[in-house]
Amino acid sequence: MNTYPQIDLSAWKQVGEGGNGAAYVNDAEPGVLLKVNTLDTTERTIQEEFYTAKAVLDAGVPCPQMYEIVKVGEYYGVKCQNIVGKKSFSRLCADDPSSIDARAIQMAQLLKSFHSVKVNDSQWIPSQKEVMLKAAENTTLISGKAKERLIEFVKSIPESDHLLHGDLQMGNLILADEKPYWIDLGRASHGIPQFDLGHFFLFCNIFGKKDRVQAIAHMSDKQLVQFWNAFAKEYNGPDNMDAFLKDCRKYAALDIIFLGMVQTLSVSERFFLGLLAKKMLK
Repeated sequence: MNTYPQIDLSAWKQVGEGGNGAAYVNDAEPGVLLKVNTLDTTERTIQEEFYTAKAVLDAGVPCPQMYEIVKVGEYYGVKCQNIVGKKSFSRLCADDPSSIDARAIQMAQLLKSFHSVKVNDSQWIPSQKEVMLKAAENTTLISGKAKERLIEFVKSIPESDHLLHGDLQMGNLILADEKPYWIDLGRASHGIPQFDLGHFFLFCNIFGKKDRVQAIAHMSDKQLVQFWNAFAKEYNGPDNMDAFLKDCRKYAALDIIFLGMVQTLSVSERFFLGLLAKKMLK
């Protein structure tokens, strides 16, 4: 195990909170943002966030620079570039709900540019097809014929060397002086865009009904659906939307299967997600 600098939080001020932890700044270290992951205490998780983000930046995508991995008590964290004056697309929409459609269209355009980036296969930017095939083969959310169909579906997905975000949602795209930056890139991979689109569909249309997701997005469930609808029409174009949405649902089911592998769930949560995945795969 590597040895990392230990940080005393008493000198740091909390400036943000998300699903995985919290963010801090320190007047003694201007331009630095400390992100502490309190959801997962494994070293591998923070290494993925750190080295994957560096690889994405090297590929030419605008995202914060990563400086070093640290520890805060039992937790791991990273020091990275603090983008001054930033606001996430979710916060921009919360501050001005009348801008939801315009911001959704802007995000779709920026995502097309993101997805146009080609990357080399590496341990830090893996094949999303391989990641999902492993999840499908090892899942206990579904079984029998449904699991067999799931595995065959994943095997049929074409490979691609185009960059994927891995945790696509409006909170992971920020603006500072109208310049966009992509953040939270620890699950970046390469593959076809449907993987990202399925994740975002799930976030906005299914999990968007949950209070926790609405708190992360700073938006109501109706606003999340509104954002998705404007985003989807811009990303796909107005034609063949039924086929596009059907595709998004299938890949959203894959995202549910992956969720079952990486998160600790109760028996009732596993049962619900298994039923949901089977329904969305049809």
